[in-house]
Amino acid sequence: MLSDRQSFVALHLRWFIAAILATAGAIAWYALEAAGGLRWPGGSSLVGLTYGIVAAGIILFECLLGLRRTSFFRTSRWLGSAKFWMKAHIWLGLLAVPLVLMHTGFHWGGWLSTLVAGAFALVTASGIFGWYMQNLIPRWLIEAVPEETIHSQIDAVAAQLCADARRAVGLHAPLADGHELSFKDSRRTGKLIMAGAPRRVGTMVERTPRPKQEATQELAIPQLLRDAVEQDIEPYLLTGKSPDRGLHTTHRGVWYFEEIRRRINDRELQTVVSTLAQLCERRRQMNTQQVLHFWLHSWLSLHLPLAMMLLILLAAHVWFALRYS
Repeated sequence: MLSDRQSFVALHLRWFIAAILATAGAIAWYALEAAGGLRWPGGSSLVGLTYGIVAAGIILFECLLGLRRTSFFRTSRWLGSAKFWMKAHIWLGLLAVPLVLMHTGFHWGGWLSTLVAGAFALVTASGIFGWYMQNLIPRWLIEAVPEETIHSQIDAVAAQLCADARRAVGLHAPLADGHELSFKDSRRTGKLIMAGAPRRVGTMVERTPRPKQEATQELAIPQLLRDAVEQDIEPYLLTGKSPDRGLHTTHRGVWYFEEIRRRINDRELQTVVSTLAQLCERRRQMNTQQVLHFWLHSWLSLHLPLAMMLLILLAAHVWFALRYS
């Protein structure tokens, strides 16, 4: 439910106008009932009771969205589209805010009423936060992660990046066995679950047709690259964590590879260093994607339990109100 300036008119304008008109009408009726009174009408008044019933119905409808998303009801077209349910979820939830305030008469009441009002405020706040994050984070992903991959495939792509790094350096200096994690080994051992296909099968590694074989290069320079790959680059590509945080940020990564380039004068090996730097930058983008994905979905772990708690407290509130009325 992205809501930029262009899509807001197409997706939400009608709901926005309807919510504004309904809120204005509710406020007008409440103001007429409150005129001349010594205090604001509460839940025992006609207007307060009506708003309480309507707000309770809205809360119940909001909780039904979870059932609508289950596999049993997801394909039921007679229930309406998922887009319709989400728009109704947003705007009816916002409409319930003034109704609840007027139902309470703008005072807390007893301990149970206070708990219901507090839970409702938390649910509303977490829902608004989630709507904001779902509109903000996708734009961040486009700008900060231009090579975004499928989130479930990050581990698989990381293994491929590690293989690309070892292959690039292996042209000049053979690497020790036992560090590379291939797709075949991961499927056999069960360490990696493949769901679908990665967007990228591999990274294009620039190679030279005739790697130099001078003795000094074979003994000194390739050893530097071999140590860099096995001690720093390979662990970072696989896990996204740099042991000494030397590759953790873009600036530190630039400094790290500039130091390697300073110690290497061979043109062919300079190309290998550039390839390794590109692979690490891709891993940094994957780390950013994981962080943004967490914030995009973690709010639900707070919103859903709060909604269930609100539903239980609301049921207790209605039961006590009917019992002692």
